[in-house]
Amino acid sequence: MLALGGVTLLAAAGLGLGASDPLPVAPGGAKAASGGGRPNVVLIQSDDQTYRQLTRRAMPNTKRLLAQHGTTFTDYIASTAQCCPSRASLLTGQYAHNHGVTSNNVGYPGLVDKDNVLPVWLQRAGYSTIHVGKFLNGYEKSVAPDSVVAPGWDQWHSVLGNTHYYGYDLFVNGAVQHHGRRRGDHITHVLNRDAVRLVERYAPKGHPFYLQLDQRAPHVGQQHDPYGRCGRAPIPEPTDRKLFGNAGLPRPPSFNEEEMSDKPSFLSAAPKIGSVERGQIRKRWRCALASLRGVDRGVGKIYDAVKDAGELKKTVFIFISDNGQFHGQHRLQKGKVLPYEEALRLPLLIRAPKRYRAGASRVRKVGRPVGNIDLAPTILDFADAQPCAGAGGCRTMDGRSLMPLLLRRSRGWPHGRGLLTEYRVGDAGRYATCEFAGIRTRDDLYVRHSRVVDPSTGQCIPADERERYNLNKDPFELHNLCFGGNSGNCPLNDKQLDLEIRLSQLRDCAGIAGRDHHVGGHPFCE
Repeated sequence: MLALGGVTLLAAAGLGLGASDPLPVAPGGAKAASGGGRPNVVLIQSDDQTYRQLTRRAMPNTKRLLAQHGTTFTDYIASTAQCCPSRASLLTGQYAHNHGVTSNNVGYPGLVDKDNVLPVWLQRAGYSTIHVGKFLNGYEKSVAPDSVVAPGWDQWHSVLGNTHYYGYDLFVNGAVQHHGRRRGDHITHVLNRDAVRLVERYAPKGHPFYLQLDQRAPHVGQQHDPYGRCGRAPIPEPTDRKLFGNAGLPRPPSFNEEEMSDKPSFLSAAPKIGSVERGQIRKRWRCALASLRGVDRGVGKIYDAVKDAGELKKTVFIFISDNGQFHGQHRLQKGKVLPYEEALRLPLLIRAPKRYRAGASRVRKVGRPVGNIDLAPTILDFADAQPCAGAGGCRTMDGRSLMPLLLRRSRGWPHGRGLLTEYRVGDAGRYATCEFAGIRTRDDLYVRHSRVVDPSTGQCIPADERERYNLNKDPFELHNLCFGGNSGNCPLNDKQLDLEIRLSQLRDCAGIAGRDHHVGGHPFCE
């Protein structure tokens, strides 16, 4: 029961979120605050969508139905900018060093306490739990056969393995449905259809449901596009294939960055992006935008299904992405993981009916730093539930409920909160870095890379490479204050000392002070 850093994952029995939560929320959570019972919760998660891609043109329904009538979090990050670690943090409310999934390489087999996760907690609180779409990478390595339903899900309509938009298996409650290459087999269309049907089935039942729709788009596809020109790119539904054909590729100052000598050694020698590579990036960008139109269509259809069932005033909607994606920034043609804003900073929208906001007026925007570790505590707060699978089986979550920010009651919310960004693989790395830990605040990013890839062998070797950026003065992260990744070049000032001390605590933290008991003597998270 130890993860990276040796943090014990189970707290003592009864350490649920609401039991001793000092934050300014009604003692009984959202249920007590509203007097309206537990809400349905619909969470829709896109795959590899960047913050910049949530636009009115690409996602008109999402903007109109959720952002316009909900709360937009403008500084939401993934604690680990890769699919499986990010999704594991959603299901546990923990950082990767606690839940065990430190990279896609580790995947679902590394998840500690697989039967002590969000859907299990919601089931115990009386929810019907519905999963539709992509599940955690490597799930199929932990079960036999592949169709086995993961713990906590009443309805299981899930896809596994590599990203295929056509020609894939959909696992439905223990059975296998194969989908081919017809127009109607496109994965986004199928997932949207199943999600709508399940809402229509469960909304009238009289007890709440939790729907988690994990879309494939706009992840890069691993196959030919039979109806368009987006092969080996995010593949849109056929009806959307001509959209965004002339969309320009964003070129912020970090695009094809002119001067890279300030970056760590594993990145400073990256070649400039040529015209051919630029064309490939432009194609992926345009195809990604077109593929998001299907995701957005699903948002609208699910919203309408909830509305038609008369459940709109009883339903909380959450929209997120699991991680971002590089499109030429810092000379990175593609990929994620590296702790720059394009991979870390993501969309987060929450639309909560007034009855679940204790009658408080809607907060349009929240600029405080929040992360994917905060989603499970927030959902549990809405559900008036605890992170416990049974007597003595409770997780100590590292995140905080966002309810105070939704209720305009930020007193008690930590000023200048720092969030951890971390990543770790084994002996060989797919990306240039193999292990790092960093602290991300509203104003600063400070990262220490402790292992990097040896370019001659592809193996991970020890290192001490550092990056620090002032996000206020340098939002595009062009000027590493630890020039060249050299620790000796980091600023010698109080801010640097503060970041060093806080990072050393965050990389081994567990739980929240005042809410949880100490876990194995480890420091609390911020």
